[in-house]
Amino acid sequence: MAVQVFPYDRKLPNLSLVLSGAWPGLDRLLLARREAGRWHAEGQSIEPTRYRTELGAALKYTTHARDALTRRLETLHCYLKVYRNERGEQTDRLLRALAEADGRKPYGVVCPLAYLSELRTLVLEEAPGVALQHVLLQGDAAAGIDAVARAVAAFNQDDIPIAHCPPHSLADQLDDVKRAASLVQWACPRARADVRAISAAVVDGLREAPPRPIHRDLKTDHIFLSGDRAIFIDLDSVARGDPVRDPAHLFAHIAGRVGLDALSRERARATAAAFAESYFAHVPPSWRNQFSLHCAGALIEVAGGIFKRQEPHWPAKVMAAVEEAGNALSGGSAWRG
Repeated sequence: MAVQVFPYDRKLPNLSLVLSGAWPGLDRLLLARREAGRWHAEGQSIEPTRYRTELGAALKYTTHARDALTRRLETLHCYLKVYRNERGEQTDRLLRALAEADGRKPYGVVCPLAYLSELRTLVLEEAPGVALQHVLLQGDAAAGIDAVARAVAAFNQDDIPIAHCPPHSLADQLDDVKRAASLVQWACPRARADVRAISAAVVDGLREAPPRPIHRDLKTDHIFLSGDRAIFIDLDSVARGDPVRDPAHLFAHIAGRVGLDALSRERARATAAAFAESYFAHVPPSWRNQFSLHCAGALIEVAGGIFKRQEPHWPAKVMAAVEEAGNALSGGSAWRG
């Protein structure tokens, strides 16, 4: 048996190097973004925020900066995303292209600071604003949900260069649903019949749509609210595909209460429905035709994700997500035009 102990990963040899501080000039990069003064660093720390064995890692880097003139002390943060391949370089190019776009758009993206090719590591600024997840848990989400809906609609209709958006076809999407359905059926045998019926309906009912830019990983902790704009993070999966997959994915994470345990099911459903109503007010009406099928498939994927993360009380949460997927197919008020 091969045993790997973090941060020594056979497919991420760069991870241990990054954690050991093999990135000269990072402090200078952060200090250069401060206002005028004579800033110098006074200590650093680095902590993992996410680690996927043999796939990648995200690290939070903190440095304390002091102005030698005023003795003022500030704490600066950035994030380091460590990749096993060249995807980080591709994401860097995409983020730079989007960051140079018109700032008046209803959405923005987290800005890249540098790409360290020898370490396959992307350095990102800290996203401005507050995570949508936090806003929803605070209970005052009306304005935020509308801003997010406008931002997602704008992203799905934007003219992003095709070089930054590889194709993600209907077949690819259905493969994702089938894999999640198989996992959920294995993990929760009592949900087997329902999951089999829901996934079959999704596979039989979804049709190919003209491809548009899609984020492909919209979750409440991947969206930040800053003023009247939404800021997207984690854009590694951006592709060209059916645009309705994005609102359905976010809808599923809200309705499935992923990271939102403190929200009641009724509040989560109402919030998800409000998001859908606002989103479809900003896109062509025909986009809504397959929304229920997309939501059902996304909720099965959510159920699979809950099991893989082994969340507390995961069996009940998986069953709840499957129930919501069934509600999507039954045409509840959240899915009707």
